[in-house]
Amino acid sequence: MKKTFQLIFSFVLVAAIGYILWLILGYLFHTLIGLGKEVTAAAITALLGLFGILYVQWNSKAKQIADSHRPAKIEVYETFFDIVEKFMTNDNTENLDPESEDFPEELRKQFMKLSRGMIVWASPQVIKAWSKFREEAGSRTPADTLLAVDEVLQAIRKDLGNSNFGLSRGDVVKLYLKNPSEVDV
Repeated sequence: MKKTFQLIFSFVLVAAIGYILWLILGYLFHTLIGLGKEVTAAAITALLGLFGILYVQWNSKAKQIADSHRPAKIEVYETFFDIVEKFMTNDNTENLDPESEDFPEELRKQFMKLSRGMIVWASPQVIKAWSKFREEAGSRTPADTLLAVDEVLQAIRKDLGNSNFGLSRGDVVKLYLKNPSEVDV
């Protein structure tokens, strides 16, 4: 009931804001038309120039922020890669349940460091992929677990600005495997 109310309220709010903007733009349009062709052309040119400058500034600031966050993201993601490599090279996977008492303390610390880092630096897609992996890791087959790791790896690639175009599900995690056909879907 609460979500339905919130959805209806949001819709009404967006509609009201849209209507108010429509009225304002209509008023401005009619005012500009009444001023004459030369003034109207100059005002439209000035507004387009202003919006262009604001967009370029906003885009530049967003890129600057993303570039400043990149080193911290890479550090967090390197922790993830270290954990994945330890899991891939460990022959005794029965002791690699983070909830068990005989789970290596070093790995437990790395999991905590990774979780802290992801809270601050990871994109929503990476956080969702990581959470999904953590929730389902113990109840999956090894191939499904590897595919979940692949989802995290592809989300990390996307977060760092790399394209996943042309990559299929499982392609990235295959780079870690001796037998890449383990994850063929």
